[in-house]
Amino acid sequence: MSSLSAPKFKKGQFVRCVYHFIDFYTYLYESDDGEYPYLPFYGIIVEVAAEDHWYEMETVYKIYCLDGLYRFLLEDEIELV
Repeated sequence: MSSLSAPKFKKGQFVRCVYHFIDFYTYLYESDDGEYPYLPFYGIIVEVAAEDHWYEMETVYKIYCLDGLYRFLLEDEIELV
């Protein structure tokens, strides 16, 4: 039985993405408004991985970014452009 709600985003949507864990791995920190203005990625959602065995707490999205790389991001790290 799935504990996840329906995915917020769909395949083909153009999104802006920012990794939330970045401040644990670098000296760069978010600004006062909660944004990482220097590290956004833009791309198109190509896969929605909402299976419980992949990540039990939140929907994971595979995004093809404008720099030509695929990235996996969580739902709360994505917003529509």
